[in-house]
Amino acid sequence: MKLTALFLMLMAVLALFAGAGDAAPKPDPKITLKTLKTTGKAVQKVVSVVSGAATARELYEAAKRRKQQG
Repeated sequence: MKLTALFLMLMAVLALFAGAGDAAPKPDPKITLKTLKTTGKAVQKVVSVVSGAATARELYEAAKRRKQQG
């Protein structure tokens, strides 16, 4: 949980720095279907990795409890 909070804080700071470089407002960007599909695939991969890590942690904790009981 602390690692996730640290990652989110780091991304927020980077977003602030990236947004500070804009001198003049830009017109609204046009988002294409291809961009949405690409972003969706990337998000899907990230979610699957996080899910796998959570599953591995649950298995580790279960094995650890079983070892302590037996």
